[in-house]
Parts: sequence; C-alpha cells; structure tokens
Amino acid sequence: MYSFQMVTMIMDGDKELNKVEMDFFLKGNTSLEAVEAKKPFVWLSENGWKDMQKLNGLNESWHGVVDNVTKNGKAWQEWYDHESPE
Repeated sequence: MYSFQMVTMIMDGDKELNKVEMDFFLKGNTSLEAVEAKKPFVWLSENGWKDMQKLNGLNESWHGVVDNVTKNGKAWQEWYDHESPE
C-alpha cells in the first residue's frame, strides 16, 4: 500500500496521473442512475456491468470495452473465472 501511494504521489507530481481514472478504479461507478442496457451474461454482476458502462465512456482508451466483452463473452468468462486473472 505504501509503494502504491508513493507511486501515485510521484505520478501526480510529474503530472502523469489521470485522476479521473484513478478515482474510477478506486470507487467504481458511484452514480445512482440505473444502466439502460441489460447485462449480457449471468456471470457478470450488476455492479460489474454498471462499472463497465461507465468505463466505456471514461476516455478514448476504454471506448469499445462493452462491445468487446459482449462479442467475446466466452473468452471474458474464462478470464473472469480464472483463479488468478491478473
């Protein structure tokens, strides 16, 4: 935890830290609004689907993640079910 905090402080000082992404990855989608699109798979949690919808619009580098997961559900489920996906 200490190392993570130090790295984020250094990145922030060097103006390399994307604070919007950092906030999202720490908290997820905190919006109270419901997601219009129905989740495509039972293995995907409601919160996970809601987070993915937000992530898809977070910035250009994440654009298309929802389509990718929807079109490649089997591969994503294998990764999701993996004991150590990292």
